[in-house]
Amino acid sequence: MHMYEGKIVSGREFFALLEESEDFCVMLGRVVLAAGRLEALICDVVESEKTDVDLSYATLGKLISHIRDSSVLKDLVMSLDMLKTQRNYLTHNIYQLLSDRIPETILEREGLLDSDVTTYISRARELADNLNHLSDMVARRN
Repeated sequence: MHMYEGKIVSGREFFALLEESEDFCVMLGRVVLAAGRLEALICDVVESEKTDVDLSYATLGKLISHIRDSSVLKDLVMSLDMLKTQRNYLTHNIYQLLSDRIPETILEREGLLDSDVTTYISRARELADNLNHLSDMVARRN
């Protein structure tokens, strides 16, 4: 376990700390697993309504589009969109954020301390929990 000192670090130094953090990597893995579960459960619901649709390789974004065009799960679209955005940001954009290639929006970049790794771990944990909660809601409807 890394001992944090509360010192200011650059974005790329912070990225290296995230890579070294077993706790962050575990939480990021949980986000990916939770998102995969949610996608599969949405596929089940969409396929039960639309028998002519092939969702074998559907992304979460495409699944949300199917929901918009269907009569099921419509009340979850806003939550799904929000979690999709957060998941995409966390899984695809951290390096770009910390390299000043994209604007700071969902996660912090300015004034990072080495100890902010724990904040990123908490954010990943919260996202995994939210994805799992939404999955539970979808599963109850299927």
